[in-house]
Amino acid sequence: MDQVSISASQFSALTSPKIDMIASGEGITLWALGLLVTLKALGNETGGSYALFEEVMFPGQGLPSHVHTLEDETWYMLEGELVWIVGGRDFLAKKGSFIHLPRFLAHSCANKSNKPARMVLTYAPAGFEQWYLEVGKPAATDQRDSPPDVTSEELLAALRRSKEYGIIFIGYEEEGSEMAPGSNQTPDQ
Repeated sequence: MDQVSISASQFSALTSPKIDMIASGEGITLWALGLLVTLKALGNETGGSYALFEEVMFPGQGLPSHVHTLEDETWYMLEGELVWIVGGRDFLAKKGSFIHLPRFLAHSCANKSNKPARMVLTYAPAGFEQWYLEVGKPAATDQRDSPPDVTSEELLAALRRSKEYGIIFIGYEEEGSEMAPGSNQTPDQ
């Protein structure tokens, strides 16, 4: 069997690591359908292996039941709590809770408390962060304490874009849907 020898300098040239520090409050901060999202690591910075961001979900907000078909998703709770429905099971996620959501697993969550929930999310491989960049709007530093109103046009446009990223909303019918922004309701509930 042939052996290959690679020196440390050659290995570094092959991997071209990007080493960076993103401090608290830094990153690309956007409002995406009422959620406050701060992108910390984009796919073009990780060789496409993953994307990482911080998200704030305000009281009364949630994500309707959906499936990711292109990436696995993880959530790590930093503050607050979320009620999750994953694969038909209910969970209460509090500070320190971690959840791994493999692709093709239906899930939804909601902030039913009276305090914002803050968490770190990853998507692997990267790519879905581009959806946030497309549908999100810049969040001014002095306007991050309460979510902006989301119009039905913004919601429908964002849901249409999600199809391009392999996201399937359970029970969502594009025409005549009454899915409310930031709700944990599927249209048929």
